Amino acid sequence: MARAAVLTGLLLTLLAAAVVFRQAPGPEAPRDRIVRATGPAPEHIAGVAFGTSLTARALWPAELEARLAGCGFGAASVIVRARPGANSAEGLAMLGSEGAGPIHLALIEFAINDADMIDGVAQAASLQNHREIIHALRARHAGIAVVLLTTNPVTGLQRLKRPKLMAYGDLYVQLAAEEGVSLFDGTARWRNGDPGRDGLADGLHPDPALEARLYSRPLADTVARIFGRDCPP
Repeated sequence: MARAAVLTGLLLTLLAAAVVFRQAPGPEAPRDRIVRATGPAPEHIAGVAFGTSLTARALWPAELEARLAGCGFGAASVIVRARPGANSAEGLAMLGSEGAGPIHLALIEFAINDADMIDGVAQAASLQNHREIIHALRARHAGIAVVLLTTNPVTGLQRLKRPKLMAYGDLYVQLAAEEGVSLFDGTARWRNGDPGRDGLADGLHPDPALEARLYSRPLADTVARIFGRDCPP
């Protein structure tokens, strides 16, 4: 009887853990949202990428810069303002580091660290922080186009630390609709690209070259469409 009770308790514990640490499957199709810029497209588009270590170590900002130069813009520049461990609360402190401008484009990526149970922020706080970032950018740079980025899923220990990562991705969908900004769904592209274990060796940080191959072209297309331009096929 005692052994049966122990086994039952263990089973219930495992089931509870599975519920707590379960991550909902990602969307099958990208949930992109494109909000057209209100002003004319700039000849030289200047952008800034705010984010975590995922953005700090990424190759896609440089590749995006190169691609945009061929999407009807005379030139393009994308500076990176990101650091490992940063969440949206620290993102607020990054504002101003992009310079006086003019800045036409801001890309924002903090969901993966906001979702961290140890070092992250609650969902309500994440929403508020992102709203403040968006409002501050609009106040500093008239007509700026804001793009929220969801990124790769996580595995192993990193998944246990971020059991609600998909819910934080859903916050970006909500924010994009409520604040009238654009959304680039990197999570769906990562899942649909099926990069395998080699693409996420430590469970958190994607292989930069693989990530750039998944993101750069569709992200350039997204930005170009925001400004009424087209990228070559």
